Amino acid sequence: MPRLEMDVYTASAGVQMTIWWPSEEAYQKGKEFLTRMGANCGPPGQVRKRPEFFYLQNEEQLHALLELRKSVRNR
Repeated sequence: MPRLEMDVYTASAGVQMTIWWPSEEAYQKGKEFLTRMGANCGPPGQVRKRPEFFYLQNEEQLHALLELRKSVRNR
C-alpha cells in the first residue's frame, strides 16, 4: 500500500507539516486540488518512497486544503 501522506509548506507562516489521508481516493483528491492551485513541487511517480511536497503561498490555501481533507475524512 502506498504512503498516504504529503508534506506541505506554507510560505507565509514558515511552517512545514505532514498531512495524512484516509484513503488513496482522498489522497488523489488532495493532490489534484493542490496541483490545480499550482502548489505541486514533488516529482510525479507511482511509487512514493517519501511524501510528495507541496508549497503553499499563504494560510488561506492551507485552510482550504485542511477543509478538503476534513470533508473527505467525514465521508
